[in-house]
Amino acid sequence: MSASHAIESSTFQNVERFVSADAAAMFLGITRRTLLQKVREGKIPAHPLDPSAQRKEWRFKLSELDRVLGARLNSCEQPT
Repeated sequence: MSASHAIESSTFQNVERFVSADAAAMFLGITRRTLLQKVREGKIPAHPLDPSAQRKEWRFKLSELDRVLGARLNSCEQPT
């Protein structure tokens, strides 16, 4: 194995993969329909496969969803 191949392999191992809307909805414990509604409202981060498409196909990073969910839970626990 060449040095450049080893660098490429290790780089890709550390890259977080995107998941489908179905997997993201399951992770959050909501329906796919609710997930996509929240994406359109800007409440959940998502990445369109083709930003110029009229009907977008979304992908998600579980770390981003976890961060949003954690932030909402923590803000609910704060005294007002």
